[in-house]
Amino acid sequence: MKKKIWIAAGILLALAAVFFGIRAVWSLGTARAPKPPPRVEASVPAAIPSEAMPPKSDEESVVPTAETPAEETEAEETPPAPEEAEEIVAVEEPEPYVSPIDFESLQAMNPDIYAWLEIKGTDISYPLLQSPEDDAFYLNHDSERIWSADGSLFSESRYNGRTMEDPVTLIYGHHMRSGAMFGNLERDYTDQAFLEAHREITVYTPEAELRYGVFAAVPWSGEHLLYYNDFSDEAEYSRFFASVFRVRDLRARFYEENAPAPGDRVLILSTCLAADNTHRFLVMAKPMP
Repeated sequence: MKKKIWIAAGILLALAAVFFGIRAVWSLGTARAPKPPPRVEASVPAAIPSEAMPPKSDEESVVPTAETPAEETEAEETPPAPEEAEEIVAVEEPEPYVSPIDFESLQAMNPDIYAWLEIKGTDISYPLLQSPEDDAFYLNHDSERIWSADGSLFSESRYNGRTMEDPVTLIYGHHMRSGAMFGNLERDYTDQAFLEAHREITVYTPEAELRYGVFAAVPWSGEHLLYYNDFSDEAEYSRFFASVFRVRDLRARFYEENAPAPGDRVLILSTCLAADNTHRFLVMAKPMP
């Protein structure tokens, strides 16, 4: 009987232990969880007007992106646009003048040769000479300094230089019956049509080619033009050429559109008048533009 009582008591103790164990577990599961700490929200400062905000530095203004590596966030300064280069225009230097006349050979033969005169369409194409010692030497000497009745075309060193830069340069040449020198000058230039078709006279020098346009062809007295007229004086220059255009002679021819003015360096070709060697026939020309 005691054995049964002990067994029953053991069973009751076991049940009690199970009951209290379950209750303890339940009380732990239903225990109230601790309250979370109060949430502290960050305060947001009031918006600052853009005018009052300091300008962002380059470092602040660059935000790294997928295209911009973080280590290259510093803004690259945009290089200033290059100034437009001034257009350089190549200025071609004129080629040095080369005369068609072989002055080197001519002057080796005779240093008195200083230029060459040509009227295209005529037989006039001769050297110009000037003797430094005797202005009359080339009246009866050719360009090789050999005596000749034809003489040469020449100027006088007493009145003219060799540069063709005097107010008036006077070139002398005989009126030869053969037509040599200035033999056909009067015949040709008393024809108005011929004058207009052959107005250009060319003078070649070692340094340049000078072109002259004829403005008058007239009979004239035998006076020495450079002795009796001071062409460096503008008034006298103008007075003389005005008198040329007043010549009333059937042989006189003019191209008045080409009349000279002070400063024009006039070229005058002078020869004896046909059948009257006390007078002259003059062909006058001024530089062409």
